[in-house]
Parts: sequence; C-alpha cells; structure tokens
Amino acid sequence: MWMLETIQETTRTAFGVNFDLLFKHLDKTGNGKIESFDEFRGNLFGDIFSPFGISERPYEEIMDKTKLIKAAEDALNQYNDVADNPMNLVLFNFAIEHLLRISRILKQDGGHALLVGVGGSGRQSLSRLSARMADIELF
Repeated sequence: MWMLETIQETTRTAFGVNFDLLFKHLDKTGNGKIESFDEFRGNLFGDIFSPFGISERPYEEIMDKTKLIKAAEDALNQYNDVADNPMNLVLFNFAIEHLLRISRILKQDGGHALLVGVGGSGRQSLSRLSARMADIELF
C-alpha cells in the first residue's frame, strides 16, 4: 500500500494529474478508484505487439490482456520455429509480466538483471525468449 500511495502522490504532485482518472481503465471494482496494488499491476508497457527484427518498435501501454497473451504465445511460437531446443512454456500472467520486464531490461544500453527463483521457475526460458524478442544472440 505504501508503494501505491507513493505513486498516487507522485502522480499528483509531479504531473498535476489525478491518479484515479489517469488509470481508471485499471479499476477492477468499478468504484472509480485504484485501491490495491493488484489493480495497479495491470499497468503494463512493452513492444511485444511489433514483429521481431524491426529496429523501431513502439513501446506502448498494453490495455488488451487477450491481445497480450496472443502476442506472447506468437513470440514463443516464433522462437520455437527457429530454436534448436524448442520450449514448451505455459505463459500465465506473471510469466508474461516477467517476460516484458526482462525484454525491457535487455533493450537498455548496458541493461542487466539478477533473476532469482527456484529451479524450474522459468528464469532461463523467459530470458531466452526475451533475448529472441530483442534480436539478441545468446552464446
């Protein structure tokens, strides 16, 4: 809740915008307010809707979750079409969120991340898919 309140306050003071009006499309309860961090977690950005290999891929807010899931599955299928070792992944919501994060980090100059999790949680698989989406060669 501290994080959500801080984001709300920063939006109001730094940008002079009402947080709840700006993010009303994330309101799951329909009461006009973002009251939980779970609601705000729906605020996703990425360039996953653009095909691989294009140098200028628009980084945009992702509002259509169905379209996002389809785009992630298409990216996985494209990866599997050219990979020596195809991956059989289940792309659930958290996995797709991590895929978008890793992809964003890899595209930044000098971008790096430490992925922490138990064995079999998908760190390597999501990293491979993200690298393919960013047209980065793994070795």
